[in-house]
Amino acid sequence: MWRLIGLTGINIIVQLITAAIIKESTVLTAAEWLLLVFAYLAVLGFNGVRFVVWGVIHRQFPIGVAYASTALLFPAIVFMAYLYGEPVTLKHIVGVLLVMIGVISLVRKV
Repeated sequence: MWRLIGLTGINIIVQLITAAIIKESTVLTAAEWLLLVFAYLAVLGFNGVRFVVWGVIHRQFPIGVAYASTALLFPAIVFMAYLYGEPVTLKHIVGVLLVMIGVISLVRKV
């Protein structure tokens, strides 16, 4: 189970980094094209890392457990939204809690 959590954690961190790069790149102007190119090349590189991590996860765990574990991204995304000043409502919190309960029930015996 700890291997699944670790690999999923790497996957989530990489997803959060790419989300932050994309979010930050939206404020760049066309005149800053070199920064935009660098940002999107970084996103492509990080997604390459995610692809490799996914391969490892899929080799070691059943597909239902592998995909369910990615739901651990939801609380991280809600927290990231909060950091960017976006509204986080009670509906967000309850939704994340329900998803987490489901994920825990699926991966508990792995």
